[in-house]
Amino acid sequence: MPDPRDSDRGGEEENVSRHAATDEEKCEEMAEKYDWDLVRVEPTEDPILQVDCVFEGETEFPNYHDKQDR
Repeated sequence: MPDPRDSDRGGEEENVSRHAATDEEKCEEMAEKYDWDLVRVEPTEDPILQVDCVFEGETEFPNYHDKQDR
C-alpha cells in the first residue's frame, strides 16, 4: 500500500521505509546500528516522536524474542 506521505512527491512511490524517532540524532544512530541507509529526516506533528527517519529500501528491526532461550 502506498504511503500517503509520498503523495507530495508527484505520486511516485519510493522504495523507502519509515521509523519514528525523537530527533535526527536517533535516526543517525538507527542507521549506524542496523546498517541502514538514511535518506532523509522528516518532521512530524507528534510532540514526542518529532521526526520520521526515512531509510532506503525495506527495513525491519531484528526480532530479539526469537533468540531468547525459553
